[in-house]
Amino acid sequence: FIYPPIHTEIINVNITIETRQQETVYGIRHNGPYMEMYNAFTQLWDWVIASGLASQARYGLGIYYDDPLCTAPEKCRSDACIQFNHPLANEPTDKNVQAIKLAGGRYAKYRHIGPYSTLHQAYQTFYGQWLPTSGYECADQPPFEIYVNNPHDTPEAELITDIYLPI
Repeated sequence: FIYPPIHTEIINVNITIETRQQETVYGIRHNGPYMEMYNAFTQLWDWVIASGLASQARYGLGIYYDDPLCTAPEKCRSDACIQFNHPLANEPTDKNVQAIKLAGGRYAKYRHIGPYSTLHQAYQTFYGQWLPTSGYECADQPPFEIYVNNPHDTPEAELITDIYLPI
């Protein structure tokens, strides 16, 4: 069950503009290089399984608070998150897992297909080429990524990552 955006406008093959509703996700904070966030995802999935919530999980997502071009890798902050079919009835008992509100509003969405190790190229295209000529400005919210398929059973070349930039 996926909540559709309220409105979608196609800008080009890889970029659309969407209006999204506020959502609650559940995440674990990661401090350090973004490419090491998989450790937080492992901890999060262990909690999901131990809590009997795996059947309710819709997808994984990452929220990124710092620009890795301006922030030292060891100081980068991110949240490894899970979106469930519905907000949980009770707060997580694991003190490392927090409920996080993803802001509603307008987002530019860039669809990246390929290995996670090449996501930096998608960000360069998104921020460096598309954004300056788009007529949009970044909103004061962090970008996030939705991992559409599972990296454990999907070849790297077929991984789909939707990058959401608040505008």
